[in-house]
Amino acid sequence: MKLLLIILFISSSILFGQPKDTNFVLDLNFDGNEENISFKYDPDNMQFILSANKSTVNGKFSESYDADVKIIDINRNDGLREILVCGYGSSDQIDMYFFQYINGCLTECGHLPSNFRIEVTGNSEITENAWMGFWTAKLKYKFDTRKKTITKINEEFYEVAQECVTKTSFNLLKNKDDNSEISAVLKPGTKLFIIKADISPVCNYENGEPDNYTCDWYYFKTQDGKYGWCRLKLFQDNVDGLIWAG
Repeated sequence: MKLLLIILFISSSILFGQPKDTNFVLDLNFDGNEENISFKYDPDNMQFILSANKSTVNGKFSESYDADVKIIDINRNDGLREILVCGYGSSDQIDMYFFQYINGCLTECGHLPSNFRIEVTGNSEITENAWMGFWTAKLKYKFDTRKKTITKINEEFYEVAQECVTKTSFNLLKNKDDNSEISAVLKPGTKLFIIKADISPVCNYENGEPDNYTCDWYYFKTQDGKYGWCRLKLFQDNVDGLIWAG
């Protein structure tokens, strides 16, 4: 019961939760008949076995020390609930596989790797809470119950709403362009409010590997009403007040 209460507190969209190596009954397709559901997980091989009545699927996580199952309802109008198989890795991120029970068979209908938590409200959208180092981006996905696909909804900007203080001088730019005109030269002690972020840019680290994190653009407002953009890699070591983790 303690586990279930924790899950319900995290997200009211989760209807039911069970740990690994469990058996329970629940009506998955709203036909008035409860399905016999079984879930077993082998952490040594990172493999799981999920069964509903006579239908069984096998799966494997790339990295997971533990796993459990949850029942959610992404689309309240399709007459189906989803079984969410969650694998928990060393980074505390969750690897999620989605299944539906259709005509007596378990059918995979999506996969979301490496996220911290999702929320659903029954409108066919999934919100993933993605940790970005010092803030949480709410990423949106569209669930197509007919095609059994989960597609990311790309947004131009994501709200950040974080405050910090300049400890070392750096510049804000008028536009999201490294060659843009400078809109403000920030002196140490300047109070800043980070309004939003564009997390779409991808550049390269010095070793040539892709960098889809430190070159993201952030939009600032200063205490005296100036606005401007700065890449994460140019301000992350030059401000105080942000709570970093991960």
